[in-house]
Amino acid sequence: MKNSKRLLALAVSAAIAAPMAAHATNGMNLEAYGPIAGGMGGASMAYDNGTAAMMNNPATLGLMVEGNRVDAAVGLLGPDVSSKAPAMMGGAEAASGGDSYVMPAIGWAHRKDRLTYGVGVFSQGGMGTEYDTGSWLGAGTGQDARSELGVGRFMVPLAFNVNEKLTVGGSIDYVWGGLDMKMPMPIFNPLSGTATAGTFADFFPSFGGSQVLGEATMTAGLQTQLGTAISGGVDTVAINFSDSSDFTQEASGTGFGGKIGMTYKINPQVTMGAAYHTKTSMSDWEGDASMDMYAGGTSAGSVPGKITIKDFQWPATIAAGVAFTPDEKWMVAADVKILQWADTMKNFNMVFSTGGESADITFYQDWDDQTVISLGGSYMVSDVFTVRAGANLSSNPIPDQYVHPLFPAIVENHYMAGFGYAFNKASDLNFSLTYAPEVSATNSNTNVEITHSQMNWQAMYSHRF
Repeated sequence: MKNSKRLLALAVSAAIAAPMAAHATNGMNLEAYGPIAGGMGGASMAYDNGTAAMMNNPATLGLMVEGNRVDAAVGLLGPDVSSKAPAMMGGAEAASGGDSYVMPAIGWAHRKDRLTYGVGVFSQGGMGTEYDTGSWLGAGTGQDARSELGVGRFMVPLAFNVNEKLTVGGSIDYVWGGLDMKMPMPIFNPLSGTATAGTFADFFPSFGGSQVLGEATMTAGLQTQLGTAISGGVDTVAINFSDSSDFTQEASGTGFGGKIGMTYKINPQVTMGAAYHTKTSMSDWEGDASMDMYAGGTSAGSVPGKITIKDFQWPATIAAGVAFTPDEKWMVAADVKILQWADTMKNFNMVFSTGGESADITFYQDWDDQTVISLGGSYMVSDVFTVRAGANLSSNPIPDQYVHPLFPAIVENHYMAGFGYAFNKASDLNFSLTYAPEVSATNSNTNVEITHSQMNWQAMYSHRF
């Protein structure tokens, strides 16, 4: 019991300290949670995949052996993203320097008789990029352009074995999220040269002009202030909120979510499973910000204020799968998952406020729901060594007319492999490697072309007692 309390304290400490920014992959969701599922194409609904069950299907915790299990994991996402300006702007290409993001995770579970419970901390997902000060995305300001969105979960799961065939489970999740953004925006349409800054009723400083990629309104006082600045030569405005930390983001908020799931053993060889993840209920994300102004590439002042990200939520997910174990050495698994992005990524809305004045800016998103098919297999080469391989197949949920260089969540298919090695009956190591081939998307409004590929890995040490 003393060990269990220490492990619980360790998990709580990790929840406070762990960085949770991730730049992924089924939209903003990770392609797999935990390296066991990571070697199986992300399939995880119907077999024991460790404490990653808290992120996948909490009912599979009931498939573990009696006793305690602790998993300590680390993952690295390696996105390779570049954005190419349209020909009318010279066709310059900018490579994102955000190519290595470390994600720790920890979980503890205890099973006694028919009841399993535990606690865990995992990264949910996110997206982002890092373009340097000399890139075309800086709009000649000498400022970098970046975004970093991350969402994490602290979870308390419970699973109950109703009988030898049926297990049910669920979890209550404390969810937190954050966003950094540095976005220089020309206050004219660089494709046509048409000025839009004077039309404050629908002011929107972005590629494509007013009400093409989004829309914005601002109060009269801020209109006057910005109008005066434009008359003085200001040609670019940058929305800037970023704490430059690897562990947190400037604008942040918290809330709750939950999951329910089940597994059912049809026979000794076949198990089916299903889970439902609720849409999150998070507060608006808030933080300090500034509206920085530039004239001909030279700083022309900065307006300090606050930023509010309005009603950003993680979508509901429906998943079901099956695992087939024809003998003691082989297992084959397949899942189908539906991520309901259309409900949460219709628009991205942020409000900049200063001294009682405000600018309300909306970027159109209009994401599609995303269906993900996960296929995988494992083979026990020996009593201590298991190999795995799989594929994770999906489509890009972002419509071409709204894809943006700062939010390039366009990756589609993933190919995965991994292994497990048992040091003894109490401890083992699992590892997975994911390759996502390069995909590209061109915004049909701006002609900006984005390419994105990934090389990711996860490793996990497990101990049972």
